Amino acid sequence: MSRRLPPLVLALAAAGACASSNAMWNARQLANEARVLEAEGRAGDAAAAWGRVAVKAESVAVRHPGSPQMDGALVLQREALARIGSCGVAVAPLRRVLQGGSDGSLRERAALVLAECALDAGDPAAAGRALAGPLASRDRGRRSRAAYLAARAAVLRGDVPAALLDTLTRRRFVEGEWATLLDEVARAIGPDVAAQTLDRLTRQRAPDGARARLLLADGNRRLAGGDLDAAQRRYAEVERLAPDSVEGQEARLLLVRVAASRAASLDELRVVARGVTALLESGPAGPVGAAALALQGTVRRVLVPDSGGDAALFRAAELARDSLGNARLAGRLFLRIVNLTPGSLFAPKALVAAAGLLPEDHDSLLAVLSNTYPVSPYTLAVRGEASPAYAAAEDSLARALGLEPRSAAIAVSATVRPPVSGRRGPTLDDAP
Repeated sequence: MSRRLPPLVLALAAAGACASSNAMWNARQLANEARVLEAEGRAGDAAAAWGRVAVKAESVAVRHPGSPQMDGALVLQREALARIGSCGVAVAPLRRVLQGGSDGSLRERAALVLAECALDAGDPAAAGRALAGPLASRDRGRRSRAAYLAARAAVLRGDVPAALLDTLTRRRFVEGEWATLLDEVARAIGPDVAAQTLDRLTRQRAPDGARARLLLADGNRRLAGGDLDAAQRRYAEVERLAPDSVEGQEARLLLVRVAASRAASLDELRVVARGVTALLESGPAGPVGAAALALQGTVRRVLVPDSGGDAALFRAAELARDSLGNARLAGRLFLRIVNLTPGSLFAPKALVAAAGLLPEDHDSLLAVLSNTYPVSPYTLAVRGEASPAYAAAEDSLARALGLEPRSAAIAVSATVRPPVSGRRGPTLDDAP
């Protein structure tokens, strides 16, 4: 005679199964919301949503350890952790899912997360091994994501067939995925290929806002690489595409920023300064306004008058070089110091800096350095000769610029006086 379970036990079991099913449904819904946020390019909101998914899925696994939802909850939790950059705690449990008796869909989902973690760790070979199953999946969504991850693996290997990119452009557009892929293409293969890939993408339908952000990012990559023409074209595209958006405002500011990098003289830079003022008066707010104010401050510090003093002139040249990315203007500003204050402590170093920024004048400027300041520590350094006064000269310059000396102990206990720039070079008499 078979023993029948008490009705109360059966009722509790059914209630537990129902509770775990409802909790898992809520976790999956939140994961769908996170994916939508990713597709809209709202990375911060998506990361927050994935964090909530991880908490909810973990709750299902802890509260209902024997339920049919257990493996699914663990995979979803690990997927959420991977999406917010916590692959370290996700990999081992996912490998157990692959090796265990979970159904095929769970193994494919686990494999996709493992592949993504491998790519984040810079291991395209491991990613390729994990993607073997999902690439042949019957599920269109998993197969599509596997194709995207396979493209990222190909990028890391330095091999991106055009056919693969064409396949990707037919996928559902997800801004975050494309932003990541384009960054990786630029790093692994070069910004030119990244730009060509983006041009392929723009043939498909993508929201104007997302397209504008991808174009802005591409322009920024070109600007960072010194290709001002390509950067200017991208920013102009954004301005035409979304003129009234935040992206359009940012593009207008970046076009002014490119003009600052192109300015060949202080007069041309004054025109740029008026452009920044006009932008601020037109009312850009938020981050764009803050960036415009920062650019305005930098330009004003570069436009220091001739009477500003050698330290201010030297700082202006450095800002033109380092903050505006304008090597030619910076070189000319360094030479201004030599012309206006040839006896300045800054003059020999300004000549060295100008020689590095004006390649057509490199040899002649070093000849001037050697002839005018033959025993300056900077002249000796260019020749590859040791100079006991070099550290003291650098510390003197740092103090003149209002910076912390690099070697305070040397500045206090040096047995040589600070170098005196000019024809006589530094004095090396013993301190009293």
